[in-house]
Amino acid sequence: MPAPISLPHAAREHFPGMHSSDRTTNAALAEKYDAVAYQGQSNALSHPDRMAVVATLYGLAPPSVATCRVLEFGCSDGANLLPMAASLPDGQFVGCDLSPRAIAAARQAAAELGLANVTFVTGDLSELPEAFGDFDYMIAHGVYSWVPARVRDAMFALAGRRLKPNGVMFVSYNVYPGCHVRQAVWEVLRLHIDRVEGARARLDRARELAAALAEPGTTQNKTDALLRAEFKRVAPLPDCVLYHDDLAEPNDPVYFREFVAHAGRHGLEFVAEAQLWASASVGVAPSMLRLLTGLDRLEREQYLDFAHLRRFRQSLLCRAKSATGFQLAPERLASMQITASTALLRAAADGKPLVDPAQPDAPAGAEAEALRALFEWLVAIAPQTVSLAEIEERLQWPPTSVGAPSPRSVEAIIADACLKGLLMLQLHPPTLVSLAGERPVASAVSRWQAGRGVWVTNLWHETIQVRDQAALRLLTLLDGSRTRTEIATAMADVLPAADAIAREQRIDEYLRQFGKHGFLTR
Repeated sequence: MPAPISLPHAAREHFPGMHSSDRTTNAALAEKYDAVAYQGQSNALSHPDRMAVVATLYGLAPPSVATCRVLEFGCSDGANLLPMAASLPDGQFVGCDLSPRAIAAARQAAAELGLANVTFVTGDLSELPEAFGDFDYMIAHGVYSWVPARVRDAMFALAGRRLKPNGVMFVSYNVYPGCHVRQAVWEVLRLHIDRVEGARARLDRARELAAALAEPGTTQNKTDALLRAEFKRVAPLPDCVLYHDDLAEPNDPVYFREFVAHAGRHGLEFVAEAQLWASASVGVAPSMLRLLTGLDRLEREQYLDFAHLRRFRQSLLCRAKSATGFQLAPERLASMQITASTALLRAAADGKPLVDPAQPDAPAGAEAEALRALFEWLVAIAPQTVSLAEIEERLQWPPTSVGAPSPRSVEAIIADACLKGLLMLQLHPPTLVSLAGERPVASAVSRWQAGRGVWVTNLWHETIQVRDQAALRLLTLLDGSRTRTEIATAMADVLPAADAIAREQRIDEYLRQFGKHGFLTR
């Protein structure tokens, strides 16, 4: 495991803002986050492997994930960065945030997890000491729209200088036109609490009004219904989300075109959306599809936002030129590993059709049958990954029917399933096991989290809510030091089954689910 990045003590603890007038603004922002702590979660799309997969598909040659150097702006309590550092021990990770409270929590968590390859610093996210060097991957989740324009400029300027030539940057941000509806709600709530002092009082007053405006009145029209739905969405939000998103100032949505132009001024190019399906035209009206046909790739993205009334984007940026002109290249799947996605596993568990003919652009005939067989196989062997060559051998595709129309390639079929979120692609798969051995082992981060709450991160970097207290307790015990019999004994107080055999059967089922959903390792 590499040593943490070496810096002078002052740089490790804090790095300054840009100039004196910023300090007041930064102090105000930090005070808000210290008043209401943001309860972070992992964002699977921001994981270096997810970024590398999309970048590769769009013609780039991103840095190795195993030894990557990662910087996260606005890292909060480290909930996104810590699982990465734990799962990639040969990588190096740096997180920065304005909130001393959040950084203190992140450092404490890193110490408890024994992670020596992650460094957390407090300071203006627009500036970073040169001693940190350059980075393969950068993450700015929940930052761009929620900081002043000068900080957005400085962040992109830093990325233009310090992102390696073949590196990739993840940025999430609010967008128009969808945020025009959200903005109406934000402005109403902010006006309502304008003279209210104290975070708790502001939250309570905002919820009260949102709940009242969510109720239908005597006169109704489609515009009223749209706004009521938005107020209804806001009212039950967790304190940290309501306070730091819907009530936040600044909170500046942009049009996609403006975001791309801003990035371009700093030498950064749009690669694609981090979520592959977000650039698909599924569900778009035929007349709109005809319009999209004549547009270049950036204009097409903007018009898809119009068509979907998109309100939020998670985009990837780079400094490099693409070998494919940033066009999706399914033939690049040959270098990747493929597995069932969490969405496919849930559909199978719920008894839903794995290939639904009612869905737009659903496959038919021999292709549908082949895809159904593939999905059933991948669900059965999950979390195991397979190569494209193994899939081709398994499916014996294309069929050899005489006179049949030329079928799509396996690459095109798999790419389409990935665009729909049914399959997951990986360049650097984590070490997972589907069947627990005599001394089961869950990831260190999931064990640590299970002892502190209901949100647990698996080795695919997905955060899953686990409300079952017995399941949480079991996770904390899976450090490889206990036999199955010892685990069953330790679980007796939370699984008071009629006999030991019934308890062990319940534990076996939990372990099977943990294996399917990416928690178990060696």
